[in-house]
Amino acid sequence: MAGRGSFLRILILVLFLVGCHPSQVESKNMDKVILQLRWNHQFQFAGFYAADWMGYYEDEGLDVEIRPGRKEDGRVINAVDEVLEDRAHFGIGSIDVLLAERDSTSLCLIASIFQRSLTTYYIDKGTPFNSIVDMTRLKVGRRKKDLLDIELQSMLISEGIEPNILPLVDEHETFQPEDILQGKYDVIPGIAGGIIEYYADKDGIYLKSIKPVDFGIDFYGDSIFTTKELSYTNPELVERFRRASIKGWQYALENPEEIIHRMTEEFSNPELRDPRDFEEYNRYQSKKIIEHTLYPIVQLGNINPYRWNKMCESLTKLGLMNKCIDMEEFIFDYEKTQEKKNEIIIRRTINILIVALIFTTMLYIANLSNKNRLLKDELRENKRKEGLILYQSRLAAMGEMIGNIAHQWRQPLNNINLLLSNIGDCIREEEIDVEYINNSIEKGKLLTRQMSNTIDDFRYFFNPKDEKEYFYILDGVRLALDILEDKIRYKNIGLILDNISIIATYGYKNQYAQALFNIIDNSIDALSLADTGDKRLYISIYEEDDMGVCEIIDNAGGIKEDIQDKIFEAYFTTKESREGTGLGLYMTNTIVKNMGGRIEWRNTSDGVSMKVLTPKGRLKNEQI
Repeated sequence: MAGRGSFLRILILVLFLVGCHPSQVESKNMDKVILQLRWNHQFQFAGFYAADWMGYYEDEGLDVEIRPGRKEDGRVINAVDEVLEDRAHFGIGSIDVLLAERDSTSLCLIASIFQRSLTTYYIDKGTPFNSIVDMTRLKVGRRKKDLLDIELQSMLISEGIEPNILPLVDEHETFQPEDILQGKYDVIPGIAGGIIEYYADKDGIYLKSIKPVDFGIDFYGDSIFTTKELSYTNPELVERFRRASIKGWQYALENPEEIIHRMTEEFSNPELRDPRDFEEYNRYQSKKIIEHTLYPIVQLGNINPYRWNKMCESLTKLGLMNKCIDMEEFIFDYEKTQEKKNEIIIRRTINILIVALIFTTMLYIANLSNKNRLLKDELRENKRKEGLILYQSRLAAMGEMIGNIAHQWRQPLNNINLLLSNIGDCIREEEIDVEYINNSIEKGKLLTRQMSNTIDDFRYFFNPKDEKEYFYILDGVRLALDILEDKIRYKNIGLILDNISIIATYGYKNQYAQALFNIIDNSIDALSLADTGDKRLYISIYEEDDMGVCEIIDNAGGIKEDIQDKIFEAYFTTKESREGTGLGLYMTNTIVKNMGGRIEWRNTSDGVSMKVLTPKGRLKNEQI
């Protein structure tokens, strides 16, 4: 019993190491992250405040610090720089995120909150303006290094106009509605719902808005971004932040007055002429912000790779980027990232399982050695014959388990190695078939689950741990064939499913599949040695009397007469000692008997037929 308990403890530890990778272990502490805004506190960022105040971040296990985009001395904080230099985990940006990818590929886009850019150009309502060409005869306020100027440049280039014909002013220049009234500029840049537009309306200055989207320049506005490193190493955290932020934005857009009232209590905006204007300003801006999210027509956070690629093309035409970046790498996709992690987990699982097998075997050998020493003492005091029989019985049981675990793991390990090799070939040849890789990953998961269950299956073999249940015979066939698929293909064996009926049987589902696996695997091994060019394996499912039948027929030459009486005996095998334990058909026969069934076999004209007969059962609505 001590050996059994040790084995259970080791198995539980192995399964814990395999199943509980960092993403699945809940931390007792909140994950502290920093969000860097691109401007002062205002309704432009209302969704992030709502996610914090309504507890959405906390629900996702996040403690989020939201930092404004200006320092106390008035200097602007660049959100892209803050994230790239690890002073913030997440940032808000748009074109500046693409521009940062010009020299490196370090950032990753998480969600686009504003489906339209807020960038707007203002002109006196009475100034004639019919097309972009009219810009060339107007005094346009253009700052050096101004992100608001990029969309203006794109509009000019779309009409074949060189942007350099319009002069630039100092990058620290500020624009006011009065600049237009006083004739300093005819056109000034700003953002929809921003301070320029707010005070123009408040002071009765009638300005006309020029929006880039009206001239075919359809850029995204505020978007959430992070580093590729964080999205790869901790995609769960990134997805939790994205999910909570989207939920916060939905609440803010549906309850703007509540959020504005809370903002008035907690924040201020030093750019306003009068601090008392803060609440009114945010109420004014909220209407513009709601328009630019396109909510609820467009899903919050929606990212269209085509539109981001068009933005990239516009920046390339302006000479601000050398070439367009890979949007699949640039846009965060939680599911694809998880698939990549799963590939790593599969490899790690294989290694851990192999180590577990070796360690478990060593444990059994050590335990067996200890039992052997104790048994020798017992033999000297008790009847030698009875002690020797007990010793042999225990030795056989231990050897049977170890031998079968090794036997049952050998083929799945070979199959997993083949899957990984095929995936590697696809990557090296740059012929990546996503569907094939996904299928390979699913097969790998199936194999590792089968391997994880093998030890328990054998431990409870003679005394099954599960209750009997109704299941379809075809499900057992499919499970066995899924595991042996690559071996069948590699041995160039023709698999023929003929006369397949949907029949339920009653018994132990996993052990039944194991029994079919043993029979089919024996046929494959026999066919691989057969001297025939047309190797075939037939499988049929049908009813016979009150039994469900799975019949497996091969053309491998049949069973020789001198061994026919021994095929179901324990330890009898025709294979080399390193290839077989002689327990496969013995255990198969025992499984079927435990289910109240039997195995019938006969030699055919060119091979052998194995019929597995088990009690027939039929599913009855919800009762099964």
